[in-house]
Amino acid sequence: MPSIRITDRLGAIIDAQLAPGSALLKYAGAVPSAVIQGADLSRLQGLMLNDPAVRSLQFGFAFNQPVDLGKDAPSLTFRAESAGSLRVTAATAADGVLPPTDDYGEEIEVPPGRIYAAIGLKGLAGARAEAATGPLTFGVEAGADVALTYYAPFPGGADAPTLAEALARCVAELILPADVEDLRSLAGGALVTIGGHGALKFSGTANLLAIANPLAGLALPSPAPAIAVNQGASVDVGASWQISTEYHVRIRKVDSRRVQIGWYRKRGSEAEITVSASTGVSTSLGSTDLFPMLISAISSDARADLEQLRKAGLPAEEAARISDAVKSAVNRKLQVGMAAEFGALGSHEAAFLYEVELMALDAAGEERIRAALQGVLGAFTGSGRLPAGVTELRSILTTANSSRFSMKLNLLGIFNYGSVSQLALSGTVTFTPSTGELVIADEATASRIQSSAVNFGADEDKLRKVMAESFLATAAYRGSKSVVSPPKLASSHLFFAMDSRTSREELRRFAAIAPALNLSAANLPEGTSDFGRTSVFAEARYDDALSRSLFYRAGGAPRPHADYEAAGRRAIALLVPSGADDAFRLPPTADDALWDRMKDLGPANFRQLFPPLHAEVIGADYLAIQWWADAMCGAARILAQMDRYTAGGNAVPDDPEFQRLRLDLAHHLRDVAAKAHAQFGAPWGLVAMFLISGSAETALQITGPRFVYTAGQMLRAAG
Repeated sequence: MPSIRITDRLGAIIDAQLAPGSALLKYAGAVPSAVIQGADLSRLQGLMLNDPAVRSLQFGFAFNQPVDLGKDAPSLTFRAESAGSLRVTAATAADGVLPPTDDYGEEIEVPPGRIYAAIGLKGLAGARAEAATGPLTFGVEAGADVALTYYAPFPGGADAPTLAEALARCVAELILPADVEDLRSLAGGALVTIGGHGALKFSGTANLLAIANPLAGLALPSPAPAIAVNQGASVDVGASWQISTEYHVRIRKVDSRRVQIGWYRKRGSEAEITVSASTGVSTSLGSTDLFPMLISAISSDARADLEQLRKAGLPAEEAARISDAVKSAVNRKLQVGMAAEFGALGSHEAAFLYEVELMALDAAGEERIRAALQGVLGAFTGSGRLPAGVTELRSILTTANSSRFSMKLNLLGIFNYGSVSQLALSGTVTFTPSTGELVIADEATASRIQSSAVNFGADEDKLRKVMAESFLATAAYRGSKSVVSPPKLASSHLFFAMDSRTSREELRRFAAIAPALNLSAANLPEGTSDFGRTSVFAEARYDDALSRSLFYRAGGAPRPHADYEAAGRRAIALLVPSGADDAFRLPPTADDALWDRMKDLGPANFRQLFPPLHAEVIGADYLAIQWWADAMCGAARILAQMDRYTAGGNAVPDDPEFQRLRLDLAHHLRDVAAKAHAQFGAPWGLVAMFLISGSAETALQITGPRFVYTAGQMLRAAG
C-alpha cells in the first residue's frame, strides 16, 4: 500500500501508510509528500495525545506541491502553501465539542474516553465549469475556496497514541466523502466537514395556500351580485430552488452502519434564493400554467369559472401575459417563503439533515446520495419518496410547507362581478413584486396601478394606496350590508414593501408594526447595522361583524370623530420609535391639551407651536388623522341611515330611499379616495384601522438575510 512522507524543517520523517479508502489514494493523480510547520516531529513523537498540554497546540500542515483531486480532470485542488492545521479536542477540555469554534451547525459533544485530532486543509474548487459540478466540489462554485476538516477519533486512555501517530493516521485516513463507498470507509465516530460559497439545488412540491381577499370598488352595481369566492384552499405546485450562500456539508459516521449528512448555512451569511415554479400540467392558458389552479382554489364554482375562461378564447398574447404574471407571483411567493425559512434557522440547525443506513441502500439510493453530496438535493427532496435506508431528520422544504407558502389573491372589484373569471376577463392580472401577492383588478383599478418599470408587476406605491382605499370602501359596503359574501369570508387590509438596503433604523420601524398589531415583539439582533434586502408583509382581517365595528360602537351608535382621532394619534405613537429623528411627532399623540390647541389653530398656524420643519411633518400627521376621521364618520352616518332598511334582516334593496343612500355612500367613498392621504397606504393606516376594531386577526412577516420575523394567526385552507 502506498504511503505519504511527512517531514519537518529539521529533516525528521514519518511515512504514513495510506488507508484503502484514502482520498489521496482514490482521487489524487499522484501521492504527494507533506511538511509540518511550526513544530518538529521528534517532539510530537514524545507527546501522548491525551496529554493536556497537547490540546493547546496548533501547528501548520502543507503539501510540498499542489494536490489535484479528480485524476485527469481535477475538481478540487489543495494548494501548496501553509494552509492546513492540526488541533486536538477531548471530552475533558473546556471546549469538548466538535467543531470547537465553528460558524456552522450544531455542536457535537466528544464522548468520555475519546479524543479527536482534526486536520484542516484549504483547497480550490475546479475553475472550469465542468469541473465545478464534479463529485469532489460538493456544490461549491468554480474557483471558490474550499475548507475541508477531518476529525479522527482516538482512545483517550492508556492506549492513546502519540501526537505524531495521530497526525500520520489523520493524513493516511483522510476521506473525501463523494460517494457511498467513501461513507463506508469512514471510521466510526469520524466527522468530515467541507464548506465554501456555492449553491444548494433542490426541488419538490410546495403546498401553496391560496387565500382570497375580496375587495370592493368605489361604486357597486344595483343589485350587487353574490360573489362565488371561498376563503381558499391548498394547491400543490412543483418548484425548483437554488440557494447560493456560504455553507458546508457535514458528514458524521454515527457508528459502523449509520451516517448523518447535513447541509448548514454559515451564521450571518447572506443567501441569494431563486425559484422556478410549475404545475407540470398543460392547460388551455398555456403549458404548465398556474392560473387555473389558483382560481380553482378560491372559487366556490371552479368548474364554471374555468369553463368561462376557456370559452373566452383569450388571444395568445393575453393568455401568455396572464400566465407570466401568475408565474412571477408564485415564484416570488415561494422565494420569500423559502428565504424566511432559511433565514430563521437556529444557530445550530441544519437546512437539510438525513440519516443513512448504509447496509439498506440499493444502487438507486447510492446514486441519489452521490448527487446529493454534489449539492443537488433534489435527489432527496424532489422524488416524492426517499430511497430505502435514508431518513429525513430535517428539511427546510418540509418545514416551509407547513406555514411559509401562503398567497393572497387580491380581488379588486370582485363585488361588481361576482366571479373570479369575470373579474379577470374584464381587468388585469398582476402582482406585488415585494412579496408575491397576486392582484386581479377591474379595468378602472388596473389603470391606476400599472407600471411599465416592473415586468408584469404593479407599481407598489400606487397599489398600496389603491388597496387601502379599496379596503375602506369594502369595510363600508360590508358594514352597510350592501354586498353578499360567504359568512366566514374576510377582507384584508394589507401593507407590503421591500427595502433594497435596510438600515437598523428602517428595520426598527418595520419591527414596530408587530406590537402595534398586538403581536409579539420583533427583537432585532445586536451589532447589526445593515440588514440587506428586506421585504415586509402585514395584514389585518375583517369579516362583516368586524367591518361594522369600524363604524359603530359596541352599543350600536355610530362612532364619533373623537374615536378616530384617538386611534390615529395612538397609531403614530406606536409606530414612531423613541429616540428616532422624527420623535418630535410624539408629543401631539399624548398631550390632549396640545392636540386641542392644534385643532383651534389649524395646520397653517402650527409654527406657533413647533419649529418650522417640525410643524410641516406634524401638520401632515394632523391632516392624515382628520381626513381619516372625516371619512369614517361620514360613512358611519350614512350606514346608520341605511340600517333602517336592513334591520332585522329585512332588506329592501329596491326601495328608492335605500338606493339613494347607497348612491350617497358611493359618492362619499369616491370623495374620500380623491382626497386620500398618502399615510393611509402606509403602516399608519393599517394600525389605525386595527386599533378601532380592537380584535381583528393580524399577521406580520419580515424577511431579510439577517433578520426574519413571523407572527400572527395563520389561515387554514378550507376543504
